[in-house]
Amino acid sequence: MQTGGNMETLKSRLRDVVARQGRRVAQISGLDAELRGEIHALRERVEVLEREVQESRVLNQRLAELTDVVSEVLVPAADRDDKKLAKLLATYNTDSF
Repeated sequence: MQTGGNMETLKSRLRDVVARQGRRVAQISGLDAELRGEIHALRERVEVLEREVQESRVLNQRLAELTDVVSEVLVPAADRDDKKLAKLLATYNTDSF
């Protein structure tokens, strides 16, 4: 009788351990799915940021080019007379638009 009682106790404990481990596996699986979702969201965010950085690079390049044009037009203009400056600006306006 004692041996049978021990067997029932052992079975009960084993069922408890299996249930606890099952809950842990479910938690881990849930975390794994949650982490995969977060990784996917982060990858999408990185793609958006990369596009924004590229757009910023293009805008910075355009700004640099415009700064170069302004420098070429205005800096030498200090040494020029108004007629030459007017002609240079007229040429720039017709060529750039």
